[in-house]
Amino acid sequence: MPLADAPLRVLGQALHDPAVVARYQAKVLEVPGSDCLWWHGAVSGRGHGRFYVGTVPSDHGGSGEGDGGVRDLGVIAHRFGYALVYGATALNSVPVLGHGCDNPLVRREALVDRVEVRDLHRRPVAAGRLKLGAA
Repeated sequence: MPLADAPLRVLGQALHDPAVVARYQAKVLEVPGSDCLWWHGAVSGRGHGRFYVGTVPSDHGGSGEGDGGVRDLGVIAHRFGYALVYGATALNSVPVLGHGCDNPLVRREALVDRVEVRDLHRRPVAAGRLKLGAA
């Protein structure tokens, strides 16, 4: 799903803020013996890194209440890394990013690729990490 104007603007500002970029990079770790960079910040329940980039009005993709408040804007960490390389607006043309190594905590943008949703869900099965019918 494409980012709305307010979140896209906040993400764009974060990408150009040296303090935000340094905070992101501080959560990326090189692991000996791995070609990948590893995320060691917040992790979602689905195993993806989460990164806080700022706040947006709550009526822009929030609860929909339009109460004039704000909500935190967090992004999947590999999407922030992708945006660092290709720009915030590039995310709107790439709704789903996969990992060439099939590890959701990897931060190597060369290993992040555009995939179809159906293929993204097939990768864990093909790798033997998820059995069909398992939940």
